Amino acid sequence: MAIVLATARPEALTGFAEGLAKESGQDVAVAPDGKTALDRVASKAPALVVIDEGLPDHKPLDLVREIMMVSAMTLTAVVTSMSEEQFHEEAEGYGVLMPLPTTPGAQDGVELAKRMSGI
Repeated sequence: MAIVLATARPEALTGFAEGLAKESGQDVAVAPDGKTALDRVASKAPALVVIDEGLPDHKPLDLVREIMMVSAMTLTAVVTSMSEEQFHEEAEGYGVLMPLPTTPGAQDGVELAKRMSGI
């Protein structure tokens, strides 16, 4: 498992996950909540965790902090409704690869995979 998509709405992010998987060449596993994502990070640190808003047990940036404490090498990206300025202000110092729109599509997955491969 190389990428974890933490979301309570996997159907809405199918195109995004497919674009991300195809461009990165890595499997994308869905975690329905933050606890499951953290368990996966602890057991075998993925290259990337994409964190959706609206998880039943974590706020996105809180989960980013917890992931950093478990595996500092795991990259993160966040699906957010925050403006770019607000997100930058609140996520500064967390090393989030990029914010994503609330309903990212396949092209957003491709762009994220390209950024990930550039690191």
